[in-house]
Amino acid sequence: MAETSTLPTPTIVAIATARGTGGVAIIRISGTASWQIARTLFSKPDLPFAHGRFYHGWILDPFSPTQPPAMIDEVLLLFFKSPKSFTGEDVVEIHCHGGEFLSRKILDLCFQAGAQPAQAGEFTKRAFLSGRIDLTQAESVMDLISAQGEAMVQLASSNLKNRSLGHYIDAIGEQIIAIQSKIVASVDFPDEVDEPDRGELTQALNSLLDRVAALEASSQRNRMAREGVQVALLGMPNSGKSSLFNALLASERSIVTEIAGTTRDVITETLHLAGVPVTLIDTAGIRETAQAIEMMGIERSWQAAESAQAILYVYDVTQGLCAEDERILSRLPSARVLRLANKMDRANGHQPLSAQDRPVSAQSGQGLEGVLHWLEGQITADAQAADEAALAIALNQRQRQCLASVRENLVHAQETLRSRHLPLDIVTVPLTDALRNLDALMGRDTAEDVLTSVFQQFCVGK
Repeated sequence: MAETSTLPTPTIVAIATARGTGGVAIIRISGTASWQIARTLFSKPDLPFAHGRFYHGWILDPFSPTQPPAMIDEVLLLFFKSPKSFTGEDVVEIHCHGGEFLSRKILDLCFQAGAQPAQAGEFTKRAFLSGRIDLTQAESVMDLISAQGEAMVQLASSNLKNRSLGHYIDAIGEQIIAIQSKIVASVDFPDEVDEPDRGELTQALNSLLDRVAALEASSQRNRMAREGVQVALLGMPNSGKSSLFNALLASERSIVTEIAGTTRDVITETLHLAGVPVTLIDTAGIRETAQAIEMMGIERSWQAAESAQAILYVYDVTQGLCAEDERILSRLPSARVLRLANKMDRANGHQPLSAQDRPVSAQSGQGLEGVLHWLEGQITADAQAADEAALAIALNQRQRQCLASVRENLVHAQETLRSRHLPLDIVTVPLTDALRNLDALMGRDTAEDVLTSVFQQFCVGK
């Protein structure tokens, strides 16, 4: 945690709700002068304001030349006393009617009363600087705001409430310190403390690397909760990909005609399965062609297949699975492919399907529920593996980079330990580097430019 002495002193204010017209807007004030600013603007300044209480009244304009002061809006004021607030400071929330002009007017009055405009993410940054939350919890706030599905909400809220990642990282740090202590004690007090056995130290480092690997693996399994899943629909022209795309979305998103090759570019749309955002990608039909525009579309189809976590390969069951279909399928990773025999509504006397093929019809809806279940299975398989590891964590890019550096430091410590010609105390150098990288992950003694980069991703008012 950061030291409270670094807490900024100016009282800040911002509109905490989204821009636009709505039922209610919230203006948030944080800092030592927040309660006084609220009294200055409130129609009942002599009330004995108490922590966690709502107070009903009017916002007045004490700076207008008219007497009595002009009434601006009927509001509710909510007070939080330091340190029992989100930022750890005195906080006031003004709940007013949700007109954009009205909320801006009250914000301007707060400025006139002495508050300064809050920067992006400054409220959450103050919560971090006051020690209310660690940096990973602050990033979980951002994850909650930007979450596109239920799975990410659950992961972010769990870390925010339980400090799951922080406890796991703290345990790794304690193990590193324990190893360092044994080495340092034997070096500083050689007469009283025996040099630790290198084999035992190697086992301890192996255990640490296992813990780091488990966290990285769990994060990778949960990564789809953060980033979503891409599913590409591939196949030859006129196989019915666009019709299936529309049917799965229950929306006429792609243009559908009887003309082969209608789709010339990738078209994307998102639905939610198993709490995860799933991006469906309708692609151009793959075939041999001399048309430059169609060739560009086909190249993008292959690119979509390479980046997708799952592929729905669609073929026309009335034409059967032809040699060109087989050629295309041979280039695809079979573990990620579901073969769909489309147009079953027209398949009178078609050849029996193989066990790999799933009968569907974009027109009648046959088999579509099964396709969605298959996609859910692809998503939940990794989520269940993550649950078994008891690590409901999805690291962001910054955290993954820090953890990768820790792993490199521990591997370096192992290599140093195996070099018998090197003195044992040299092992403490990469271990110290590992502790520094753990501190960077958690936001301890973090450079100001790193913190600025993290909190600038937030909106103003959060």
